[in-house]
Amino acid sequence: MWRTLFAACLVYGFGHPHLDGYRPAVLDRPLQSFYVEVNSAARDGQKVLATLDDARCMRYLKGYIARMDAQLRSAD
Repeated sequence: MWRTLFAACLVYGFGHPHLDGYRPAVLDRPLQSFYVEVNSAARDGQKVLATLDDARCMRYLKGYIARMDAQLRSAD
């Protein structure tokens, strides 16, 4: 498990744009692509987590609004 994580981190690190001159030409494109895909997945993951968090908050808020609405209607 740790070896796999270390290898993935190493491959990700070698794809960084600052290492353009140090990569072999054969591995240049695949390493850059892996780097871009990991960054894209991280951005998308953050958006999904924010959306899920907003949805959870809205679910609680909708319940609160429904209770308040019921209380206001019963007061009339």
